[in-house]
Order: sequence, then C-alpha cells, then structure tokens
Amino acid sequence: MTCFHSPLSIGVGLLLTPLFSCANDTLNTMLQRQENKVTLSSSNWKLPRHTEKRVLDLSIQLKMESFSLRNKNLRRDEKRENEMKWGPQVRLDSWIMKTSPVYGRVELEWQRRIKRKSGTPPEKTTHLELNQAYIGLADTLIPHTRVQLGRWLYRDEREWLLDENLDGVAVRNRVGKWRIDTLGGKVNYWQRDLLDRTSRNEGTNNIAALLIHRKQADDEMAGGYVITQSSPGNDIHRQNNLGLRSHSQNKRALQHWLELGLADTYKPGGHYRGYALDIGGTYAFRDVSLKPRLTFGYALGNQYYRQTGLHDNEATFGGKTKFKIYGETLNPDLSNLQILTAGLGMHVTQQATLDLVYHDYRQARLTELSQNRIDLKPKYDRQNTRRLGTGLDVILGWEPVDNAKLEARLGMFAPSKRFTSSAKRNNSPRNDTAYSAGIEMEIKF
Repeated sequence: MTCFHSPLSIGVGLLLTPLFSCANDTLNTMLQRQENKVTLSSSNWKLPRHTEKRVLDLSIQLKMESFSLRNKNLRRDEKRENEMKWGPQVRLDSWIMKTSPVYGRVELEWQRRIKRKSGTPPEKTTHLELNQAYIGLADTLIPHTRVQLGRWLYRDEREWLLDENLDGVAVRNRVGKWRIDTLGGKVNYWQRDLLDRTSRNEGTNNIAALLIHRKQADDEMAGGYVITQSSPGNDIHRQNNLGLRSHSQNKRALQHWLELGLADTYKPGGHYRGYALDIGGTYAFRDVSLKPRLTFGYALGNQYYRQTGLHDNEATFGGKTKFKIYGETLNPDLSNLQILTAGLGMHVTQQATLDLVYHDYRQARLTELSQNRIDLKPKYDRQNTRRLGTGLDVILGWEPVDNAKLEARLGMFAPSKRFTSSAKRNNSPRNDTAYSAGIEMEIKF
C-alpha cells in the first residue's frame, strides 16, 4: 500500500490505493488512442481500427481519485468548512460488431464514493451507472452520415457547451470540410444509476442542438451552434444558447480559442438576455529545451449570461492533463464575471507536463456572490468592490506508458477584502485563503 498526502498548506491527506494491472494493448488500440487525442469532439463517432471482425470487444478502465477542498467559507478562525471525497472506479466498455454497418456500445461504471465534511461522519455510497448504451449506424448505410440511437456521450471543444450523456438521437454529417452535428434528447430520461431507481428523470432537460464546424486547416475549426433546452418545473423554464467559435489544436506553435456566446433565458418573472466572450491562445516554443508554453486569456460573461448547465469547462493548455480552465478552487461558471488568465507550462520529461496557471477574478456587475455559480460559499460578503480575488493552480500530468496516467492538481483562491466581516471590532472575523487538491490514477487494458 502506498499513501499520497497533499501539501501541509492544504492540511488534508489524500489516501489512495494504487491500481495494478497487466497491460496488454494491441497495436490497433494504440492507434485508436492516438486518434482520440486529435479529435475535436466526442470520440464516440470514430470506431476503433481493427483488421479482424469480432462480435464483442471489451476494455476495462480502473481509476482511483481523490479531491479535497479546504476553507470553503473563506474563514480565518476555527470555523472553517472543509470537505473531501475519494473512491475507486471501474469502467467496462463493450463494443458489439463494431466493424459492421450496424453496431452497438454499452459502457458501465461502478463507483464507490466516500464523502466527508467538517463535523460530520463519512457518507459512503455505491453506484452502478449506465454511461452509454446505443445502437450506431455507420456511414456505409447513409453516405457521409453517422447515427447514434440511445444513450451517448457528447463532448465539445474545451467542454464549454456540452459534456453530458444524453438519451436520444445524434446525427453527424460530413460534407467536404463541413461537419454538422444534430442532437435531440433528454438528460437522464432512462435510469442513470442502476442501483437507484430515483436516478431516472432526475433534473431532466429536454435538449435540441445544432453544431456546425468548418475545417480551416488540419488542426483548426470554426463554426457556430444553437442549443435549446426546456426544463418544466425548474427555476429556468427555457434557455437558448447560440454563438460562434474557433479553435486550433496542439500541432501548431500558436494555438488559440475564441468563444462568442449569447443566451436567452426564460424563467418565472422575466426574460433575460446575456452575452459572453472567451478569447486566448497558447504559444509553444517547440525547439527549446523543456518545450515551454505561454498562455494568455480573457473571459467575460455579463450578469444575464448563463452557460448550458451541461458543460464542464475543462481543457488543456498544451499539456497532458485537463483541468478547470477558470480555476480549480473557485471553479466558476462564466456568468457575471471577468477572468484574466496567464499560464506557464513545460514538458518536464517526454511523458510528463507541468502547468502553472494564474487567474484574476472580478464581477461584471456588483451583486451578491451567491448569484455566481462557484464551489466556494463565503461566510461574509460586504459587496464593496467588484474584485473577488486571485487564483493559482499547479497541474501535473504523467503518462509513463500508453495505458496508464497520473494526474495531480493543486489550487488556491486568495479572496479580496470584500469577504471580511463588516464589524469594526479589532477581533472581527477575517477572510483567509481556500485550497484544493486532487489526484487521479488511471489504468486501461
């Protein structure tokens, strides 16, 4: 047994049990993983390459992950709130007749979750989730068209719009340099957790989406999207997101991203329209030792802009590990917020990358912080300045072999004076820094 501990400044031990397995990847599986790394959206659309026809293909992924958040309420005294969650996962991915014009896929994930908050006993739960279960139609049946029927995963660039398993139909058309994705379905229409009957229709969203991309170069795409959702019974009855976007990948020395978004939100009491901008780039010095990378970005979401709620805001700045692009500890949605980002990354070895990412946060309009979707819950909020504070993240990714990966993320958020008590006593409560730490170990075979 090997133990991993977070830094003393975080003060929370992260206990992990390593996962060992005999790796027996074939050359075809290696080609599939290389192909997934350069695909700009969900990997479900490209079938694994195999020279022989088989009825059933299985793969297993073992994962151990742990995450801790210290001083969630930004307090300096003994009343800090801390939380921690950890546990193992086993994912079974099965393809049925994947080289045929009609094929199938089923992905199951077993999880053991242990959560603990300050002053409470650990909460232990077991889940068996049906991540994907669909029938696919290859483009040999309908030229230039692939279809998926059932439950499938869709993940866009930087997971800024969608990173969700949807129940319904997905159609992808490719004509020349154009790629058109048409989606229609619901979230959790069928039971998500096979051990929990209440996981069906839990927070169900009706969703329809059209995403269009045009390939500008081998690693660059530009396009637009329209996403509409309806959630009867929730606070937001209907929401429409539309916008323009452009992205490039890791093949170029200069990579960029651009998001221009509009959101129409219909909820009891009013109709609200918001806008968002997220622009930035990463320059990689590929001919220099350690291959350093510099990243700069700016993001703005006005008071009424809302992301889809099905997003995750995770990407890389050219390294081997995804992380929260707006900060690991604060982890905000882009709503009523301005974020300046600067990053420095490098290849420590051929198999390992290190990123240092800084964020500066301000509200677009001075309001209660409770209106922002963030992971922290400050005890005090004087609302005397739009400035919220700064964040700093350290991200490490290591892939010693093709089928194994280790990821570590350390983060902090230093709050502004806005979050001190309004009392004028010398001993009145003060704010303090919040910390987060996460680690994941993964093995595939």
